[in-house]
Amino acid sequence: MVTASSSKSPLWSRRARELMMFGSFFFNPSRRRANVLYELVSTGNYLTERTLFRNVGYWKNCPATLDDACEALARLTAEVAAFGQNDRVLDAGFGFGDQDMYWMEHFGPRQIVGLNVTQSQVERARERVAERGMSERISLQLGQATQIPFEAASFDKVVALESAFHFHTREDFFREAFRVLKPGGRLVTLDMVPQPDQQLSAWQRFVSDVGFHFWQICSENLYDRNEYANRLGKHGFCGVKVETIYDETMLPFARYSLEQLAKPEIMRKLNPAVATMIELPSRSMLDNPWGLVAMDYILAVADKP
Repeated sequence: MVTASSSKSPLWSRRARELMMFGSFFFNPSRRRANVLYELVSTGNYLTERTLFRNVGYWKNCPATLDDACEALARLTAEVAAFGQNDRVLDAGFGFGDQDMYWMEHFGPRQIVGLNVTQSQVERARERVAERGMSERISLQLGQATQIPFEAASFDKVVALESAFHFHTREDFFREAFRVLKPGGRLVTLDMVPQPDQQLSAWQRFVSDVGFHFWQICSENLYDRNEYANRLGKHGFCGVKVETIYDETMLPFARYSLEQLAKPEIMRKLNPAVATMIELPSRSMLDNPWGLVAMDYILAVADKP
């Protein structure tokens, strides 16, 4: 699926635009680089077909496609958050709105409010929500999860589905999430962090840091799942539970991605730069041939007393 504007452009024109966008990444201020990355994959440059999810998906029940796996990840998020029909939900980093539409269709919360820092995603997501007739109950806007523009105690649930590692910083988000949650409210994050107890050389850590810089993961967010739980507690949350679901997320995503990238029809669809951006992390997940920092994928749940 591609945006309306990109579908009308000749392939060579889109590729030239994408190449210029990729080149601009290296000259943008660091805090805007995540925007450039997501702009780059907004034009169909990904491995989904019927959705615009940009996640690694949840593969526990062997879904056939990445689209199915991403819907399973959205379902897992909603089930763990215990979405109810009277809930007002804040979605921090909503992508193209697929998860919000899925949640509204299958769980029916009273309202979903989304924040996102990428203008093109906000605009496209709003269009898609309107097309589904959900605009009255799904409100999507430009904004930062580290400076949530809503009053204290105004949400029942706050979720961040594969976005909090971008936040500068994640702890600022924890503080803001606690503030806007009602007493008894719940925070759920699906997040990427370094795996515990890694011993790396100075060179391996340097190369890893370059990769983190590229993917706009700030150094303040690089702590393992045990420290993740500690920091949630430090910000006032109770009932904190942080568990790894790496084997059901990143590992099967890496296998699926490399299988797809081996298909000529998929490679014709993708911009070569994007294909490389998918392939290199996937190979690192499977066997880590360069000995870089190994990433974990966690499900975190925390309640406000």
